[in-house]
Amino acid sequence: MNKRPYAFRLTVAIIVMAIFGLSMYPLTPRDFYETLNSLATNSNDPEIAKVIAVAKEKQSADNSIYSSQAVLDAADSLGVDMTSLVKGIDLQDNRDVISLVRKKSGSSIRLGMDLNGGVEFLLELIPEKQETTGADGKKEVFDAADRFDHFRDIAIETLRTRMESQKIFESEISPAGGRFISLRVPVVTKEEKLKLLELIKMSAKLRFCLVHEKSDEFIQDYLADPSGFISPIGYSIMETTDIQKDKKAVKRYYLVKNSPEMDGKGIAEAWPTTDEFGQRKILLRFNNEGRRKFGEVTSKNIGRLLGIVLDEKLYCAPVINDAITTGSAEISGRFSSEEIQNISNALTSGSLPLKIRIDGMFDTDPTLGADNVRQGVWAGIISMLLVGLFMIFYYRLPGIIGVIGLLCNFVVLLGAMAAFDSTLTLPGIGGIILAIGMSVDANILIYERIREELNSGRSITTAIDNGYSRAFTVIVDSNLTTFFVGLILMYFGTGAVKGFAVTLCLGIASCLFTALFLSRLLFDLVDRVRTIKKLSMMQLFEHPNFQVMKYRIVVLWVAVILVTLSLVAGLVRGTSSFSIDFTGGQQITFDYQDAIPQKDIESALVAAGYNNTRIAYKSSSSGAEKKLEIVVPSSGHQSSGDAVSDSHAISKLLTSKFPAAKFSGSQENSVGGLVGMQFTKMALLATFIAFIGIMFYVALRFEFNYGFAAVFGLIHDVILSVGIYLVCGRQISLPVVASVLTIIGYSINNSIVIFDRVRENEKLGVDSSFWNVIDLSVNQTLSRSVLTSGTTLLVLLIMFFFGGVSINDFVFMMGIGVVVGFFSSMYICTSLIGVWHGDKNVQKSLIK
Repeated sequence: MNKRPYAFRLTVAIIVMAIFGLSMYPLTPRDFYETLNSLATNSNDPEIAKVIAVAKEKQSADNSIYSSQAVLDAADSLGVDMTSLVKGIDLQDNRDVISLVRKKSGSSIRLGMDLNGGVEFLLELIPEKQETTGADGKKEVFDAADRFDHFRDIAIETLRTRMESQKIFESEISPAGGRFISLRVPVVTKEEKLKLLELIKMSAKLRFCLVHEKSDEFIQDYLADPSGFISPIGYSIMETTDIQKDKKAVKRYYLVKNSPEMDGKGIAEAWPTTDEFGQRKILLRFNNEGRRKFGEVTSKNIGRLLGIVLDEKLYCAPVINDAITTGSAEISGRFSSEEIQNISNALTSGSLPLKIRIDGMFDTDPTLGADNVRQGVWAGIISMLLVGLFMIFYYRLPGIIGVIGLLCNFVVLLGAMAAFDSTLTLPGIGGIILAIGMSVDANILIYERIREELNSGRSITTAIDNGYSRAFTVIVDSNLTTFFVGLILMYFGTGAVKGFAVTLCLGIASCLFTALFLSRLLFDLVDRVRTIKKLSMMQLFEHPNFQVMKYRIVVLWVAVILVTLSLVAGLVRGTSSFSIDFTGGQQITFDYQDAIPQKDIESALVAAGYNNTRIAYKSSSSGAEKKLEIVVPSSGHQSSGDAVSDSHAISKLLTSKFPAAKFSGSQENSVGGLVGMQFTKMALLATFIAFIGIMFYVALRFEFNYGFAAVFGLIHDVILSVGIYLVCGRQISLPVVASVLTIIGYSINNSIVIFDRVRENEKLGVDSSFWNVIDLSVNQTLSRSVLTSGTTLLVLLIMFFFGGVSINDFVFMMGIGVVVGFFSSMYICTSLIGVWHGDKNVQKSLIK
């Protein structure tokens, strides 16, 4: 062991830890003006100082102006070109400088709405009439108001896609009554809000319009007398700005036809690029219908100018030299680096069939409440400390190395989340718990293997070498299986599912690095400093000999009965199984003077019979409006046998319970769920594909019957866990969905560990009966299974009792899943491979 090279591995470890450690800086947002000054090539530059001074004056005169907008206006009014005054790459104008400063001033890790609050945009969707071409070639006009609900759902998914293009997977978008929708995003800085405002307002309506054949003549008349010029019927004057590097901007005017030859519905993909002069462009690729239509338009108008209009702004008007049938086009014009990326993303995600008007913008407090967040954080810290102490107490020196590895794993994971602009939410914490749990499991697998080698009479050096090499395969298999699940959920999932998947994949990557590379390096370093002469570790089971397969028939029948009862429980509960995240409810808003802790309001509502509510404080950007928002299920509430409205009943309750708050002006509105039909479809599709992927991967690494048994076991675990959860009277919410996904990861990990040992013992031919091989394998991995599940349950129990009521459902479901997964891996999956497999292969191994 002490002959292994240290310098290179130690250098790699230090570099990786330094990179991800520095990625965590800054954990909190920085002041915009200070960031701009720090990026200046000369920190005492008088022009930068003057721009900042004027910008602050503008802000003091108008509090609604954001710092970034104030700086941009100040620089333009002073005629200051900041591109040469600031350190940056490819800065073409002041807007590029603003984008750079905005990026540098943000915090490294964005916290979700549930943990840190954010901003809510109340958006009004205004239907518009649109012109389409029918199959017979005739143009038809339809009004989006006739199918408003349909187009509203399209608008919601389009906005969700745009948020995801900004790596914000945890936005909350739901109908808010009438023509309104609510968009909640976990951003807190003013600069991020301004960026999203611009993205939201972008309808991404692309039109290809012909320029009048005598445009130049009309433009001369227009420039001679702009106020007296009258455009020909059906045409409008539009302008573009031509910019070339190191040259003055030139404005050009065109007489553009109002009705387009085609729109942007045929766009399949759009991406930004630059030409040889450094001018930014957007390349477009059409789908088959778009390619046909664009080819038709260009072939009929060779020699004409074709204006490319995006959101009523003319970007360019190139000459049609030939018919373009390749299915591609480009948009050139004046774009900032941030703007061109946003436009490309918006064009790819699709144009909105409705016009968006921002009716209001509110800052929102965390939906979990400050007390619940604080309790959850402390519960997590305490539980991790206890797990660390247990590892040290049980494994001694290896335990210390394992704890150091866990701490490094946590740093790498947070650094990776910062580097990839991930958002940390409650579902994301589920991914972290699973990743940390798998890291603990990897260490336990290695240490138990080392113990087996020591018990076989191997030397310390040989035992450590063999322990790592023999645990390597099962650790990689179990982690890669879960990693593939995460990739599938990331690709096909949306919203919280995708956020969970991103965190999970990053966590698994950091787990493999710390468990297989870093902890081994630490062992070698310890041995180099002081030769390891003895490894004393506690042992849970010395010689376990449980006859697990003896009861397989009984267990399988019990499993069938429990799964059936779980399905019946789901059918009996019906829609009452789902929380307001899925069903929506009544949103009741109050004005208030003094804020009451959210947990106190929640306790009062629960005592009055209002369970599963969502409570949040929000305020306008200026702070003038302060509101308490409560969303309750739509089922209503009965008081003294008389039906009363939720608004009146809750208003009366809060006024009597908390008179100091002075609640007033209650408003009631029906709101939709956070989970739309598209979200549900994509989540189910992602889960289905994940199961298929698991089956094929396990079949590839083992045998087909192993893959089938693994997926069957997962289905059993999900149905039974959800059934027990529903029988306990709880409801399924988005955090519960995240916990179910976590259960899938835990369960498949347990199964693969046992499968790997079964395969190893089968190859060794340890017994002529395959059932005995399974029994031996389960007993050999029993200590690992109990320790891994036990440490996870320890964390969950502490978080259940001390983590606050808001994460109670999440933790409760995970606890059920860990217990169910533990037994299904030992009984259900192993019984299935035993029934399918038989004893033939084992007998062949013995004969050989």
